[in-house]
Amino acid sequence: MASMLFRSVSVYSLRSFILFIFGCTLAVVLMSFQYEHKLSLFNSPRLMLTLPALSLVSVCGFGAALVGLLYPKLMSPDDHTSTLDDSDDTIQKSRICKSLVIFVGINHLCAKIPFQSDLHFSIIVVCLCIGFWWCFDRSIVAFTFSSVLSLILTMTTEILLRAGALEYTNSDLYLKTCVPCLTFAGAILTIQITKFLSQNNQSLPSNIQIQQDHLHNE
Repeated sequence: MASMLFRSVSVYSLRSFILFIFGCTLAVVLMSFQYEHKLSLFNSPRLMLTLPALSLVSVCGFGAALVGLLYPKLMSPDDHTSTLDDSDDTIQKSRICKSLVIFVGINHLCAKIPFQSDLHFSIIVVCLCIGFWWCFDRSIVAFTFSSVLSLILTMTTEILLRAGALEYTNSDLYLKTCVPCLTFAGAILTIQITKFLSQNNQSLPSNIQIQQDHLHNE
């Protein structure tokens, strides 16, 4: 019993650590892509070195780790079955790489490509994020979970804006449109990595049990 508990704690700790590092790294990469865009919004020539920016990196890391802890509890038996059936590591890694590239591409589009109007921009970003979910997940649980996270972040940023914790010199369209949509897509991406890590963690105890049974029979 104690060994199973220790193994479970170590598995969850390792998964959380991997997702935390992934979230922090991805946040730094995305912030570097949007550096020029955010200069006109934050009016800060040293955005990447400011305390809010560094806090955002840690928040993204903790958010990714939180997704890795919560989402496996919400997975239905069908989701667990489909995850185990699709057990080819090469396919899983290829899917994660594709989703990562497309997610970074959506972020780059939000920061660099000009649109005719804010409405046109918002519709394009929302459609891209829904298409991202459809291509790489298609589960109602993941859609609902990511939507709730996006809604929570939207409410939090709105509260910070009204409280004066965030100041903008040009437009807050980025926070009101891009951040919720990118949070949704980022949650979908993190869910894919969580499924991959959960699959490996589930196969590890089974392999250990097989080895123990084999030694016992001998």
